Amino acid sequence: MSPCGSEPNAYEEDSPVTGSWCAEALHQVGPGWLNQLLQTAQWAPDPGDRRFSDPAWSSDPCFRRLGQAYGIWRQLTLAAARTPYVPARRRQQVQFLAQLLTDALAPTNFPPTNPAVLRRAAESGGMSLVRGAGNFLDDVVHRRGRPAKTLPGAYRLGKDLAATPGRVVYRNELMEVLQYEPQTAEVHKVPLLLVPAWVNKFYIFDLAPGRSITEWALREGFTVFAISFRDPGPDQVGLGLDEYFPRVPMRALDVVQEITGASRVHMVGACAGGMLAAATAAWLAAGGEARVASLTLLMSAMDFTAAAGDAKPPTAEISLLTRVLLNREGLVESRKISLLFDLLRSTDTIWKPLVSGWFLGEKPHPFDILEWSEDGIGVTDALFEQTLSIAVENTLAQGLLKIQDRIIDLSAATQDAFVVAGSCDHIIPWETVYRSAQLLGGDVAFHLIPSGHVGGIISPPRPKAEYRTGQGGLLATPLDWSAGASTRHESWWQAWSRWLAPRSGPRVPSRTPGSARHRAEAPAPGHYVRSR
Repeated sequence: MSPCGSEPNAYEEDSPVTGSWCAEALHQVGPGWLNQLLQTAQWAPDPGDRRFSDPAWSSDPCFRRLGQAYGIWRQLTLAAARTPYVPARRRQQVQFLAQLLTDALAPTNFPPTNPAVLRRAAESGGMSLVRGAGNFLDDVVHRRGRPAKTLPGAYRLGKDLAATPGRVVYRNELMEVLQYEPQTAEVHKVPLLLVPAWVNKFYIFDLAPGRSITEWALREGFTVFAISFRDPGPDQVGLGLDEYFPRVPMRALDVVQEITGASRVHMVGACAGGMLAAATAAWLAAGGEARVASLTLLMSAMDFTAAAGDAKPPTAEISLLTRVLLNREGLVESRKISLLFDLLRSTDTIWKPLVSGWFLGEKPHPFDILEWSEDGIGVTDALFEQTLSIAVENTLAQGLLKIQDRIIDLSAATQDAFVVAGSCDHIIPWETVYRSAQLLGGDVAFHLIPSGHVGGIISPPRPKAEYRTGQGGLLATPLDWSAGASTRHESWWQAWSRWLAPRSGPRVPSRTPGSARHRAEAPAPGHYVRSR
């Protein structure tokens, strides 16, 4: 078991049904099930499960028995979801539903069966419940009933978040292109273009002063541009990859090259933005155009298969939730996309803030990453469906994805690539990122960091920063690579700067935002990032 608690899950073929449902469930628990059940009578909370960290779960006989009963029921429910009665093609989805059910019905999620809630109510004379009721009403009014994860109003765009100085140098109906003010007298000739996922606002790249990869790159002597997606409106209904592609990555490259005069551009993509950057490089290569200098891919998946022993990307879970949650009529709202991803880790992203806010009467603490994650954008139904198809049907990895009448062959992207994955990523497991990197045609420098999907992007130099990397290129499997990788005690940002520098040409005088053709207009972070 890894420190992140990931457990490999392999698809199995349908099996003949034998024996009773209960017998199959007990068999899935293991041959020593009766022994385990008897030992459970001496139940103690799992030290890694923070829901049961209150001492009463061990010391109080009633709560200890309640925890014991819940533990047995949960174990049986999850085991039943793995029985051959469940068709193999649905097994991952059923296991996910079982996980959701057992997480939702944990005794800690109900005031009468949560000792911390009862104690807080007694100590405060009931005021914690009064405050919790106020938090609940506020969440109903302002968040449609979803518990707040960060303190509303604690951050201001352009001041506390997305605060690096820059200007909007281009705008169309789908995006703005930002160019940032230089912070050195000279800069590398080859500029950077930051590409976010199309369901996220761009300022994950410019989170906060001291925690901004944009700010870091500027101080390292790079000219930095960023794409800021617009929240689509009714007039964008029906736009898919074929429409987005020429108006977003291709148009942004045109703008960057016209302003800087550079023949090539470094593309930096996060999550689905990395997939878009790699697809852009491959699409250009198919036409004989060498406009991309290198690729930097952060937590990005392009091959969604999983070998035995690999953690699986949650494609089946996302497909299920999409059918259940998203009533799509041309546009997919950001709040529903946010809820979809919250349900993938409901214990931490739904039930924990619910208990803290509604039952304990606490206000959430300000946290810039959570503030950003709550500030999403919608996407057109057509683009969402194509993204889902890439994940569920693995069309990009199989060479079946066509954009603007060109098949996307990632092996044609022969640029060097700097790839970052998180060992605790619950959305895109690091093995998926690794196998995706193997599809590229150039040399890949792979870096594994002990962090999650979003937190791994934010990696300013600090004493505890570290990552693992190999001595050469990629090996046959993620496990082979991991066996030979070594730990470096520094931020991956520092390694990235060293990697980029020799691929970025000579130093030239710094460039102020804009040109005669693309005039510098509104200050960063621009207009589109402020839309809701």
